[in-house]
Amino acid sequence: MGYPDPYTNTREEFTRRFLSIPIPDFAHEEWADEVTKIKPLFEKLAFHEAMQPNLQQTYMTPAASKNRVYFMWDFVGRTLGLLYNKVHPGLPKDMSKQEAEAWEDVVGRTFFSGKLILDDKPGLLNEMVEMAYPDQNGKHPEFGEEVLALARALSP
Repeated sequence: MGYPDPYTNTREEFTRRFLSIPIPDFAHEEWADEVTKIKPLFEKLAFHEAMQPNLQQTYMTPAASKNRVYFMWDFVGRTLGLLYNKVHPGLPKDMSKQEAEAWEDVVGRTFFSGKLILDDKPGLLNEMVEMAYPDQNGKHPEFGEEVLALARALSP
């Protein structure tokens, strides 16, 4: 099964495709652990009420609501895409320099995802979203306890 077309498929279709990719039997335990940690967060963010205005838009359409839930859905989704597309699931000892760098990037982005979601005083995530999208100033939907619990598991 190929990847959806970003110009014709919706964000929901992209999300469902990434969520449907199984962990290969030969996957290294650490690779599988990263997938296992970020997939549930990606799903909760995608189907969060603050993402509803964006889900049925094509992936390449500018988001209708560029809020912090959307920002984190995009960040976590890109992390998952990096893991699926740039890092061999077996984490071979002889991986290329690019693959090793991608693996380090995935691990760091996963940890940073948790920190961004949990940091709400004053909130680096809120500041980043407000700098990029000034119309979001002071408009920060709550993530909810399920998302916060998943974020805690990323940044122990």
